[in-house]
Amino acid sequence: MLLTLLVGSFLVVSASQAPVCSDDKSMCTACAECCHSYIPSGIPCSTCVTEKCGSNPPRPPARLTVNGSTLLDPAGKTIRLTGFNWQLGRTAPNEGDVMRQVMPGANVARLVGVLWDNNDPPNHPSSDCMTNEPPHYFNDACFDTLDPWVKTATDNGIWVVLAVRAQVGAGQYYDTRPGTVVFRNSTLKMMFYAMWSHVADHYASFDRIAAYEILSEPRDKSISQDVVRDFYEGGCAVTRTADPRTPCMVGGAPYYNLWNFNANTVLRNTSNVIYTFDYFLPQDFVFGKSTVPQYNASYECKDLCQGWVTQACPNGQGDARVRLDRSWSETQFANFALPIKKQFNVPIFMNQWEAVHGVTAEQGRYDYIADVASLAEEMGFGWAWWTWAGGNDDGFKGGSSEVIFRFPNGTMLVDKDVVNALSPYMGGG
Repeated sequence: MLLTLLVGSFLVVSASQAPVCSDDKSMCTACAECCHSYIPSGIPCSTCVTEKCGSNPPRPPARLTVNGSTLLDPAGKTIRLTGFNWQLGRTAPNEGDVMRQVMPGANVARLVGVLWDNNDPPNHPSSDCMTNEPPHYFNDACFDTLDPWVKTATDNGIWVVLAVRAQVGAGQYYDTRPGTVVFRNSTLKMMFYAMWSHVADHYASFDRIAAYEILSEPRDKSISQDVVRDFYEGGCAVTRTADPRTPCMVGGAPYYNLWNFNANTVLRNTSNVIYTFDYFLPQDFVFGKSTVPQYNASYECKDLCQGWVTQACPNGQGDARVRLDRSWSETQFANFALPIKKQFNVPIFMNQWEAVHGVTAEQGRYDYIADVASLAEEMGFGWAWWTWAGGNDDGFKGGSSEVIFRFPNGTMLVDKDVVNALSPYMGGG
């Protein structure tokens, strides 16, 4: 039996003998990609590539290497990932070009784009890629949106963290509907792993995939860290089988909280991992609340460390007076993130952080941003600002933090003060 598939300008022929990828031997990289995608299971892609490319094998897709607590680029040089979160529906088709122009030092986009078990119920590829159809439980129509999105970043030399957001599956209803949570439902977990196997296999041939972020922000507040860690172990094993060279990215529960970022977060049997946490701290300041209105000012610790007084306040005393300034963030990083980096010799990435537009310059917005970015540089942490782009009729709003804003008429507004605060501390490359 002979099966012929036309893939772009490349002809893939599958038969009992060694497959032929393309008649054009100069297209070795494309040959490898089409073989990887279309040769039936059991026939190594290398067979096809060797037949057509001979002793000049294709360049493998660009990947980062975890080297202790640092990352190395394909040339073997140390790289620190710094950039922005991109959200589906809030970016332009040429977003990579735009980010290069506005923030040339940015080198990573965290793509919050693999939406799976994110709605209740899943209802549309633009908002949820989950299906109940084996073997992948994934709507391939989602790739039609994701692939160009990935390419606009990678074609501009920007690395991509591909993140799964599963609002429901991650535990939004853990207290009332525990069966909807991937940590508590073995069938759902199996479906989740099958999805990741399919997605990682799809992107294995794409350049500049920095990491597969297995599950963003576990939301189940009562699940043990050990269960979450074991779940991540399984997820990393699945992506590694499909794409062995690409790191996975994991964090702690709940919600990647820095104050619960500890040794129990670290995977026991898995290497090639980037560890991540969120830094929306102190919440009432970065979200523009009246409780903490001013940077470089003193407060009772309980106002800065709401719900985590025992872990984060001096001697666990919520009424202790502490000053919110650069040293406060330095203490949080030094007490919770830096020990993970040093003890386990692993790279650290600050997944999301912000100070919203409603925090004015007089209140210390840009001082705070520069302080956090400079501390991350000193400690060797990567990061992605929340968020990169937004748009409607009204311009920047108090509760938002996008760097660029698009009006319906095509005009683009740039938050130049944030650009200036961040630019000296970008990783570049």
